[in-house]
Amino acid sequence: MLTETRRQIRSVLVWLPVVATLTPAMPVRAERLPIRAYTTADGLAHETVNRIVPDSRGFLWFCTADGLSRFDGYAFTNFRSEEGLPPGAANDLLETRAGEYWVATDGGLVLFNPKGRPQRGVVYESEAPAERPMFTVVVPGDPRNLKITRPADLSVAAALLDA
Repeated sequence: MLTETRRQIRSVLVWLPVVATLTPAMPVRAERLPIRAYTTADGLAHETVNRIVPDSRGFLWFCTADGLSRFDGYAFTNFRSEEGLPPGAANDLLETRAGEYWVATDGGLVLFNPKGRPQRGVVYESEAPAERPMFTVVVPGDPRNLKITRPADLSVAAALLDA
C-alpha cells in the first residue's frame, strides 16, 4: 500500500514538469479599476482639495479651499458660508462617536451637526441660538493662536475640547 502511494507521487513529480513546459502560457490580464476625476463641474465645492475623509456612514468628505463637499457616490452636497461654515478653506474633518464632526477651517474650529439647521452667517458657541445650528464655531480663528492643518492637530484639539 505504501509503495503504491510512493509510486503515484513519483509519477506525478516526473510528469508535472513535462506538462508544465508543454502547456502554452495563458495571458494574464490585470483588472483595470475605474478611476474618475471630479471637478467643480461635477459639483465639487472647489478645485483645491486639502483632505479627503471617509466617514462611518459611507460618505466621502472633501475639505476644499471653499468649504466642505460630501460625496454619496453619485452627487456632491456642499457646505459653505451660506449654511454657517466660516468663509475660507476647510482643512480637516474628524467624526465623533456621537455622529457629529469637528471641522478645522481657516475661520476656526467648528462643530458640525449634520442634523442642525443651516444659519446665515457664522454662529459662535457663546451666542448659539436655542435651535441647534448646523455649524458652531467653538474656537474662533486667529492665525496667532490656532493653526490646524494636519489630522493630528485636529485630533488633539478635539480631545482638549472634550476634556
